[in-house]
Amino acid sequence: MTLNATGKRGAFLHLNITPQPKAERAREPVTRSRGLVRGQFPSTKMKRMIAWESQLEQKACYHFEYSPAVVAFREQPETLCFSYQNRMCEYTPDFQITLCNGEIWYVEVKPLSKLFKPDIIERLQLAHQFLADKGYSFIVITDEELNYPTRIRNLSILRPYLRFEIPSYITQQTITWLVQSTDPTLEALSQFLDSKSTAFETCLFAFRTGPDFGQCTVSANPHP
Repeated sequence: MTLNATGKRGAFLHLNITPQPKAERAREPVTRSRGLVRGQFPSTKMKRMIAWESQLEQKACYHFEYSPAVVAFREQPETLCFSYQNRMCEYTPDFQITLCNGEIWYVEVKPLSKLFKPDIIERLQLAHQFLADKGYSFIVITDEELNYPTRIRNLSILRPYLRFEIPSYITQQTITWLVQSTDPTLEALSQFLDSKSTAFETCLFAFRTGPDFGQCTVSANPHP
């Protein structure tokens, strides 16, 4: 809890978005318990291991890693403090992502079923408004946006091709092919391009944002 210049209780947020050689989480993982799965995601984009605390967070890491709109991401970036039910409440988002246009987004990864609980949705709405007042976006990504086994399997196959540069003319050829094709499968695209590695496209991801947390998508063009 803090007092602002007028002596009243107020919310505060400590932000540190400058490049850091070693990222530190705002909080340590909760005590390990039976049934919970935790691990680390080897990020080529960030050149370090990214800690995750659920399988949904692990899947989110895959999407951040391969989405062209995301240039950087980190886990448990900052702790927010704001008033909730007549008391000061601490809340740590799961991730912070930086987009190619310089925007900073804070991310909560949560099962969709949780969004139907009034106390949780109220806290998420408070976090959304609090960050909006600071000039930041707050999004929620649920299992509905992340549970695509085929996509995750394809993203794991993509790992050797992370540094593969695709010329712009190939991209245009691919777009034209997708519009005209009646059978737009990966195998058919591979045959058209005569290259399986070139056929893999960087995945985009959907998300939800307040106040109603309806589903949105990241722009397909990372450089509008």
